[in-house]
Amino acid sequence: MNSWEDWQKPYRFGTLVIWPPDALREIVNSQRERTDPVSESYCEAHITVTQPLSDYLDDEEWDRLETILSSIASFEISYGPLKTFLPYPCIWYEIQPTEKVLKLRNVLHQTGFFNLDMKHPQNFIPHMTITEGLSGPEVNENLFQILQKESGKGLFQCKGLSYIVPNEDFRFQVKKALPLS
Repeated sequence: MNSWEDWQKPYRFGTLVIWPPDALREIVNSQRERTDPVSESYCEAHITVTQPLSDYLDDEEWDRLETILSSIASFEISYGPLKTFLPYPCIWYEIQPTEKVLKLRNVLHQTGFFNLDMKHPQNFIPHMTITEGLSGPEVNENLFQILQKESGKGLFQCKGLSYIVPNEDFRFQVKKALPLS
């Protein structure tokens, strides 16, 4: 961790995400690798649910999270179409139902286990990022149009969350699966 940049350090304890099915993740990973290889090198395609954890959790805290999640029914997620925050260099898949993801996020954040002092915890929009503009081609309207033509929409069942933690090279890896009911 000593070689990590300051912005990376709050993520050292990991975070909770929705890990899309392998086939979808492969498609989005390919888009990420081509348009923003630096972001892709940090983490595969995912849908962020929580802010990073404030510390490592003990067994009792994990039990509490698992109890919360086991009381929430699995649900269908719709991804696409692509959206952008241009001129801010970000292109992403829209995720629906927004309300369910935000409700899940809020319930988890109420545990006090998560770092809510970071940027954007209140105005978070569920999404699956293709590019954040950290590397690769310029993120502009032209790139957005190209990606829109090759990107589809679809559905998958969200059956749980994944706890991901960065390794010493700041590459996030799944450490624990947390099922919904």
